[in-house]
Amino acid sequence: MRTAAAALLCTASLCALSPLHAEVMIARLDWQLAQPVRGRKPVFATITTLPTVPPRISGLLRLRVVLKSRGPHKTEGLLLRYSLSARLAPAGSGAEGVWAVPFLISEKRIPKVGPNQYLDVHLDPSLSVDMPLSHYLRRTLAAGFWPDQLKAQVMLSPRTGAVDSVKTEEILLPVNRP
Repeated sequence: MRTAAAALLCTASLCALSPLHAEVMIARLDWQLAQPVRGRKPVFATITTLPTVPPRISGLLRLRVVLKSRGPHKTEGLLLRYSLSARLAPAGSGAEGVWAVPFLISEKRIPKVGPNQYLDVHLDPSLSVDMPLSHYLRRTLAAGFWPDQLKAQVMLSPRTGAVDSVKTEEILLPVNRP
């Protein structure tokens, strides 16, 4: 009987120490690619390298962000900020590339994440109004360069009660040379 009471007391004290607000964090980042088939919805698969043929990427490229909500309450009104940059190397040579400044900086609103839930968010670099990925690749190739890696940086915009700390997550995607 005493062990049951002690276990109940320990559980109650741990629950009292845990935060009562929800915290959302980025649990995972993945690059995904789909080969479009006319008349069908694209089927995306996770990739570790990007097969390309200049001046374009073959297929539809996107970034998958998995958000994890910890806490007993839902979180609303999140803002996901992200950037995309390329490591540029001279086209047609085996030279090492140099990181360029980000060519895409954008954000996506997340209306709601439920309590103790995972949520997949998809970011499409081809939908940018300022500099779509395909346009950037054409300009880069015309200047005599081609990316040998892409880098995405993602963060949840800080907000009281939803995000406890500012953390930027990043993921690299090596690009196969033609």
